[in-house]
Amino acid sequence: MRYWYVSINNTYKQRGSNVRSIQMKHGHSIVELTEEATPKEIDNCKLVYLGRGWWNDKHIQNNYNNYVGRK
Repeated sequence: MRYWYVSINNTYKQRGSNVRSIQMKHGHSIVELTEEATPKEIDNCKLVYLGRGWWNDKHIQNNYNNYVGRK
């Protein structure tokens, strides 16, 4: 299972083996981690938690769509 976040300031930097992927979008990045982000990462990169699971899981897609719809 993976942890999914959105970086709202688009400045997330890879930090070792915890990062599985980063997808750069206009105005935000989708970040896939193998472990939960630390509070420092959440604050520094302005991460918004989408959920734990696979990208295609309904709850993660709903959270992502809710986030994109707010922009």
